[in-house]
Amino acid sequence: MKIHGAWEITLVRNVLVRTTAGSFNEPGTLACFRETQEKAPLDQPWAGLTNAANWEMSNAASLQAFPQMREWAFAHGCACLAVIVPNAVRMNIHQRQTGNLPQELVHYFADMETACQWLTGKGFPFTPDDYPHAEFVAKTAPPS
Repeated sequence: MKIHGAWEITLVRNVLVRTTAGSFNEPGTLACFRETQEKAPLDQPWAGLTNAANWEMSNAASLQAFPQMREWAFAHGCACLAVIVPNAVRMNIHQRQTGNLPQELVHYFADMETACQWLTGKGFPFTPDDYPHAEFVAKTAPPS
């Protein structure tokens, strides 16, 4: 089956930054997860920052894969995960469909600034200037 969805993943110090765009199917979600596993710094505590500003939803099978992905991350050194979903409806769907973990582990944000402040407060200093995928976000933004 063809992969649907696009992503970039970059490790910035001990923050694994993942940016997603488009509509994901299960093969796309699993391919993104495999790359996450390859790039995660398993030799130290780390945080995740997912920018889903250009995420356009996922099918049910794709969303159902999220809880086991998060279980893997937290079992392999991830201390916390900040998820940016600016659209309130999509944020609600993402939260509801991907498992309700405590807010001290997984926290949702509408913007990069507050997500960075939260990560910094959790001991993982990160600023919007550290964000490496601005070009990808611009390239994958839906037409206005």
